[in-house]
Amino acid sequence: MTAVDDRLGHMVKSLEQELSGAKDAALRPMGLTVPQYSALLVIADTPGISGAELARRCLVTPQTMTTVLGNLTVKGLIERRTVPGQGRAMETNITAAGKRLLGRADKKILEVEELLNGQLSKADQQSLRKLLEKCRSAFATVTAQVEAEETPAPAARPARKATAKKAPAAAKRPAKKAPAKRASTRAKKA
Repeated sequence: MTAVDDRLGHMVKSLEQELSGAKDAALRPMGLTVPQYSALLVIADTPGISGAELARRCLVTPQTMTTVLGNLTVKGLIERRTVPGQGRAMETNITAAGKRLLGRADKKILEVEELLNGQLSKADQQSLRKLLEKCRSAFATVTAQVEAEETPAPAARPARKATAKKAPAAAKRPAKKAPAKRASTRAKKA
């Protein structure tokens, strides 16, 4: 075993990549990607969800979710509508075609996940869930601390100095005209 292989984080990432690759292979014949499948699953579970909340629930960036939603809309699997009084916010709903495809896709994904579940007893599955949640919560605490440290404190307003009122400005003098010689020199250069 190498030093990298001995690291727990590497093992978690390796498992995630294997699982994602198996899901991708199962979804590809249906014309779906793993993020598209995840979005459909969450949208079906939470009709009207916003794109920002959907990105958080699917564990992707808002920019990635914008692309995913655009592709799902073009495929006719979701519909998006503006929410009156909410600015640019849009609600997202799954279409009948999206529900049908999600039903087929979900069966394939459950088969893939059963490969993982099949390696563990029910008690081991529960233990793994608890251990993973314990690890996740540790990072949530660290992330919150880092964000608090990186957020700059509001800048203190400088104290106002007591100043004497200025006397009104003297009337402005008209600008001097350029000497005639300069004006003619400019005309020659042009």
